[in-house]
Amino acid sequence: MYKILLSFVLIFTSVFGGVIKPEAAKQYRDILIVSGNRSSYYTLKEQSLVYQVKGPQRIKIYSRAVMTSKNSKAKSYGFEIQLNGNQPLQVNHQQKMSKGVKAPQHPNHYFTKAAQDYISIPAGVNELILRPKKRAGPVLIRVLEDMRPPKGSKTRVDVLSEGAPVKLLINGRSLSYYTLRKDQPLFVTLDGPVNLEVTSRLGFDPQMGREEDYRLQILDNGKVVGTYYFSTARSEETTVAGLDSVVPGKWRSCDIKLGQGLHEIKLRLLDEDRQVFIKLNKINEN
Repeated sequence: MYKILLSFVLIFTSVFGGVIKPEAAKQYRDILIVSGNRSSYYTLKEQSLVYQVKGPQRIKIYSRAVMTSKNSKAKSYGFEIQLNGNQPLQVNHQQKMSKGVKAPQHPNHYFTKAAQDYISIPAGVNELILRPKKRAGPVLIRVLEDMRPPKGSKTRVDVLSEGAPVKLLINGRSLSYYTLRKDQPLFVTLDGPVNLEVTSRLGFDPQMGREEDYRLQILDNGKVVGTYYFSTARSEETTVAGLDSVVPGKWRSCDIKLGQGLHEIKLRLLDEDRQVFIKLNKINEN
């Protein structure tokens, strides 16, 4: 009966979206007033937060550190993300204080602005664990289903890059991708409003395993929009022209909704000694 109820809750959440609650949610729940609206967060301090999440989907993790003084300008904090017992991902943020966040239960506490991390969840029921770092202060967590990507026709976007694009050969087709490395970010300038799709493929070197993780960070006008964590396997259908030793991974994508005005977008790879192939498209909603 428990499994049936759990499956129903997971399916209901998947269809209608909203907050994804951890196990023993009441034990960790805290209420924050964010710009006048009540939001449920869950405190990550001494115990891990454990979630059961149905995939495939992408989730968004909001995190805020607790600050005991309003005179503090910013605070560094972090935690671990572990999916299905795999190697934990180390998350580190530095956020400024937010003036628009209050906690009714903790009137003397202040909170940072929310950092946003995105995780791609594979098919099936998955266990997601958010684990606190040792001797770290409390971090408030809110996990939500990410919005479904917009649909529409696509227009390719050229990128400002130090190097020329490379050709990926996919089932007889040739597509141009840009190479992204930690020390070689990519840039693009766009007029909003616009939906930007970022398609990425990890470059597998011979010494890499069957599946590997990588992290992309996207900034808009100098502000971090989100950090995206991907896991991928080698593609059996794709090669890189002129690079026989590198095998592209299966594609992973994310989309960013940009508002009115000019947007200077920066794409960063957070992993050392890796390369990722990037292709950008504008999505023209029908």
